[in-house]
Amino acid sequence: MSMPVTAATGAVVRTPRSSDGTYIYAEAVGNPRNPHVVFVHEATLCASVFDELFEDSRLTDHLFMVRYDLRCHGRSGTVKGAQSQSSNLYAADFAAVMGAFGLQRPIVVAWGFGAAVVADICAHASPPPVAGVVFVAPLPFLGAAMTYAVAPPMADVVQTLGVAKDAAALGRAKTVFVDALFAGPARRIPDSTKAAWLGRSVAQEPEATNNVFCRVHDAARLLDAGRRGLPLMVLVGAEDVLVDSSAVVRELRRHFRNSEAHVVAGGSHALFVDRRDEFVKHLLMFVGRLAVMTLMG
Repeated sequence: MSMPVTAATGAVVRTPRSSDGTYIYAEAVGNPRNPHVVFVHEATLCASVFDELFEDSRLTDHLFMVRYDLRCHGRSGTVKGAQSQSSNLYAADFAAVMGAFGLQRPIVVAWGFGAAVVADICAHASPPPVAGVVFVAPLPFLGAAMTYAVAPPMADVVQTLGVAKDAAALGRAKTVFVDALFAGPARRIPDSTKAAWLGRSVAQEPEATNNVFCRVHDAARLLDAGRRGLPLMVLVGAEDVLVDSSAVVRELRRHFRNSEAHVVAGGSHALFVDRRDEFVKHLLMFVGRLAVMTLMG
């Protein structure tokens, strides 16, 4: 059992072990009596991308916020081999984080490729242990199903991330990838932020990056949950150059009968950074709506 440690920021840090023994770095802020919300980051990065959100009192005063580094990312454990990226392990990681903080049916906020983790969770837990889902600039499906969601200019870059073995080639692809996260008006984002994110991405071992982008899963149970009424909010940036936002929203609306979608004007792929006010507003409204639904039964 992991022991809690209070981080310098005031967050409670825990490192639970997943089903295969891999440790998962996770931290939480806020009052556990408030609605539980778990944040899942983009591929090759880590949970520190959400730093500004976890320091925003508009959120921390009203939510119990948890974030964690995906396996083979950031401060979590790294395991060799493609089998370390199997769907059931991603679901087990999430379950370990839930157990570490005593989470009860949290809302999951998943960004980019991180959205695929929601399908992993649904595939290996019935009923899904979540109250609702917020997809932020999502790439929710892996394998061949992912191709429609990636904007054409970025397709080659994403493919390179999945196959390149040379560290230099992979580093160049990651540089383009991180630049794409901050396209459009987000060019005003401080260089220090972009450099920190790129540093996290480049630090990931080439084999781990390949395996992350080549892993597969079955999204059938996620889509079934959508048809059964699992609440979904999709937030996409109007300036996103990584995701084909209209295609993603159109596909998700086909399956989720209780869904809403918002296009954030001027928002990049990392819209929660460059359009934080809009992101916070939409998130709090969604959480509030689900709270009312819960009270009404």
